[in-house]
Amino acid sequence: MTFRILHYDTVDSTNNLARALAERGAREGTVIVADYQTHGRGRFQRRWYSPRGAGLLFSIILRPRFQSSKASILTHVAAQAVRETLEKQFGLQARLKKPNDVVVGGKKIAGVLAEASGQQRTLSYVVIGIGLNVNTKAKDLLQTATSMYVETAGRLELHSILNSVLGIFGRMYVGIIAHH
Repeated sequence: MTFRILHYDTVDSTNNLARALAERGAREGTVIVADYQTHGRGRFQRRWYSPRGAGLLFSIILRPRFQSSKASILTHVAAQAVRETLEKQFGLQARLKKPNDVVVGGKKIAGVLAEASGQQRTLSYVVIGIGLNVNTKAKDLLQTATSMYVETAGRLELHSILNSVLGIFGRMYVGIIAHH
């Protein structure tokens, strides 16, 4: 899968911008990345806050050719891609907490928000939003959250983490598409 990355300093929400671009015909694999979100959100309209430049905040536009009832698997695939990146590249013991969280040491380190559009049983597009606490310091986190910075005691480069997550996600997504 080929990705086209569009980087923004500030957006209201990467998912909102990705949905607007998808509605205007943006191709599958378009990725919206932002340094800061003024209205980032998770499930149930919960706010997702990350200090400017500290988190990896991005959304992927997908155009899967399977029934809308299968769209929820994409949330799992995205969370799995984050988990694998954390484990394989950084040695962090991560696990998935259904339906859309990645946790390390019992604390949330990432969340995934999938939003789909289509008619009846056919998908037009799916936007997968991922928020990963990378360089967030402990004082900026909820007690129930952690970050890669806290867990590894070091500042990390966002772009390489993005590339890793996208690489793993792309391989898994292509495999799923081939089987549906």
